[in-house]
Amino acid sequence: MRLRTVLALVAVCAMAVAWPNLYRPHVVMPDGEEHVAGQLVIQLAQSQRDLINLSKQDGVALFGIPALDELSRKWKVDDITRLMGNPHPNEIDKRLGCDLQFVIQFGEDQDIAPVAAEYRARPEVDVVCPNGVMHLYDTPDDSLFPDQWHYQTLKATYAWTVAKGDTSVVNCVLDDGIDYDHPDIQANFAINHAEDINHNGVFDSLPAAQGGDIDGIDQDGDGYADDVIGYDFTDGDPNPFPHGSDTHGTHCWGITNAVTNDGIGVSGTTWNSRSVGVRCGNGESVFLSAAVAGIYYGFLRNVFSYSMSFGGTSPYAPLVTAGEDATDNGSVLFGAAGNDGLRVQRYPGCDSDVQCVASSGNSDKKSGFSNWGPWIDVSAPGEGILSTKTRSQGSYGTMDGTSMATPLAAGVACWIKSMNPSLTNQEVIDKLHAACDTMPDSLFRIGELGAGRVSLGNVVLPLYYTDLKLENWRFNDASGNNNGRPDPGETVALIVTYHNTAGWRDASGVYATLTTAASGIEIAKDTARFPDIPNGTSGDCSADSFVINIPSSVPPQHITFNLVVHATPDPAYPNSSFEVQVGAPRVLIVDDAVGADYGKYYTAACDSNGVLHDDYNVQSSGSPSADTLKHYPVVIWFTGDDSTTTLTSTDEANLGSYLDNGGNLMISGQNIAYDIAGDAFLANYLHAQFSIDSAGATYMVGVQNDPITGEASRADTMVLGGANGANNSRSEDGVFPANGGIGCAYYKGYADTTVQGVVHFAGAYHVVFFSCAFEALDHSTTRYLQKWTLIARILKFFGEKVPGVAQGQPTPDINPYVLKISPSPFSKIARVEFTAPISGRMQLRTFSTDGRLVASQNADARMGQHVTFYLDALHLANGIYLVQLSTPAGLYARKTAVLK
Repeated sequence: MRLRTVLALVAVCAMAVAWPNLYRPHVVMPDGEEHVAGQLVIQLAQSQRDLINLSKQDGVALFGIPALDELSRKWKVDDITRLMGNPHPNEIDKRLGCDLQFVIQFGEDQDIAPVAAEYRARPEVDVVCPNGVMHLYDTPDDSLFPDQWHYQTLKATYAWTVAKGDTSVVNCVLDDGIDYDHPDIQANFAINHAEDINHNGVFDSLPAAQGGDIDGIDQDGDGYADDVIGYDFTDGDPNPFPHGSDTHGTHCWGITNAVTNDGIGVSGTTWNSRSVGVRCGNGESVFLSAAVAGIYYGFLRNVFSYSMSFGGTSPYAPLVTAGEDATDNGSVLFGAAGNDGLRVQRYPGCDSDVQCVASSGNSDKKSGFSNWGPWIDVSAPGEGILSTKTRSQGSYGTMDGTSMATPLAAGVACWIKSMNPSLTNQEVIDKLHAACDTMPDSLFRIGELGAGRVSLGNVVLPLYYTDLKLENWRFNDASGNNNGRPDPGETVALIVTYHNTAGWRDASGVYATLTTAASGIEIAKDTARFPDIPNGTSGDCSADSFVINIPSSVPPQHITFNLVVHATPDPAYPNSSFEVQVGAPRVLIVDDAVGADYGKYYTAACDSNGVLHDDYNVQSSGSPSADTLKHYPVVIWFTGDDSTTTLTSTDEANLGSYLDNGGNLMISGQNIAYDIAGDAFLANYLHAQFSIDSAGATYMVGVQNDPITGEASRADTMVLGGANGANNSRSEDGVFPANGGIGCAYYKGYADTTVQGVVHFAGAYHVVFFSCAFEALDHSTTRYLQKWTLIARILKFFGEKVPGVAQGQPTPDINPYVLKISPSPFSKIARVEFTAPISGRMQLRTFSTDGRLVASQNADARMGQHVTFYLDALHLANGIYLVQLSTPAGLYARKTAVLK
């Protein structure tokens, strides 16, 4: 790798040439930019050239320019390094000021911003910037490369940075022919120069008399006349061009061998490797004789890897023998698992000398069409694979199948061989298997998808990086209630375990930092150190754990902690996160809706506020006892559409006991008042008197300054209908307040506005009674009071703390994974863009400043895939919003504003 070579040479020459310490820690800024700690690059003004006299006094590095030397002393600059080592710059160097560029170095812990500001303010200085860290990516310039999702999954750009294949390593796709004049194919053939009569490096299928390569003479005596690029073993001639609309072979060939970095079309896995073109069948079949002949022909052309995207239900002995022969001659063979979607064997994929390849999708799970079983050796992407097609079929296109996965896996093997041509075929297979990624598929866990999904990057990364994965975490709260969980009022130790994957670099100097965006949590010790973690082993921070204070004022909630691990060499994937429950739920949601699926509206309203809750189902468990209820300061009870047994006498007795002991009850049901109109419980505990059994209204209007249904400036409106509610409002009971109850929502359009749909009471206990279906409230627009806002207000009315959503910035990651929002502020539509840092589910959630979830979107994405979400301001009020991206790799957030 070029950079590493340069750094190594610098190290060797350290005795002769001064150079800044580039192995200092890296600092990641909130916008994703990364720089070396305590270093700035500056360029002096042209007027200073003849004044420079570098020296050191008392450990302080000086320019010999008074104003700059004053800054050196102030900021304790200990090194100044000229970037142009040539002591005799030419006139162009001087004109551009190249000889006036320096790195200045000061303390690692010093924030560079104030230092940069002071240098930037000096007239002696023209340019000031951080010593930036730019990560290596070697992305080909092929125009369709961004659409080849499988290379992002395989981390190909990492791999291609280190090695781009070797023209001496040859592969062969046994299929239905190849469009060898395709502009994205022609340059990657292994040319048999003895048969290339006109010596132009391509196959011209014209007679020699007309300037072509066909003369019928076997110039190299290998038994195949005119085989410039390969052979057609179906028709027995040197022209492996496909017939008619056959494009399968051209597609498979391009997956492995399309010309990479030529500015057009697609990229091939092997980059610089070469291929022999053979034709062994037609658009539907490959012939046994042709396939066997094709393998043997490969020996003449030094073929290392064979791809066979065909098969049947039985092994053929000649093909088995040919495969064994090829293996013994140092080659590797790959065969498709088949597309039946069954646990069945297909051949030659399941032959003993062939690597059997299953297909995976962009979620790294088995493709639905792919066969599986313990005979699978590896899996590879096989869905929506973009590659070459014959020019008559459009030149490029996507196809699905284990047929696509097979040349991709074979191409990875060929590329591994190219990295180190001295590797044997078995060593290549061993490296291929060791580099496979695990798959989030139950079939993988039981060993029926082979070693996993193939990877290019994982072959390279272990050469230079550690792979410290968060393996386990636990809390020590022995000084608290010793339940292994951080609870309010406790100071706990967090002990984290990392595992360094076998085959990667040994990790030394390991430490990690801990952050959280949760409000109120105090991380008393945010850095923990670990012992050295050699590859294949684990290590924890039990000797130097994190320390976290959970103030007693923190409400129960789920909290996400973010970890960044550091080591020498660097971890390939330093960021991780985990979620933990803090405290026990104080809310019990009682589902008394006789089987109707309304619970989700109540749990979602609580979840949107970050409120922990337990759930209880009356239909399956019976009426909750008074002893059960008393453990929860808040009970949310709903009866849904029930009209005859909304509250039984047992329910009333248990709830009465609960309230007598100071409980807080929110209860909802559109028939409760009608059903228990004659029971004392309605007046004495729900503080309501039955009026009507159906108001026939859709809207309810609240009361200004009411703690539940109004604000200081307005009375809120609620709508009992719409697609974003349960849409079950059929019989809205009307009630009057009783015994100190306060009505806070009347039915709009009903003649008697003293009839209420919501009553609340505050005394020795608190009650909020919805005599309508709370679950029916619509939340499609912020013009109406929404369920999660109501829940938050009700909990605060009960004296509960509502966690909401913390506004702190989560641990940022490096570009290009940070969020970009444009325009910001926005009035109509904003684009939220990012590059997925890992494959999996991406969830974009938008919160208002009071912690309400106002929008949520999900998408599955592949690592490296550019993803765009859209924020619609139609239902958002003017104000500030927190846009938070949750990924399997951690959290990312950015604020934006709506300004209409």
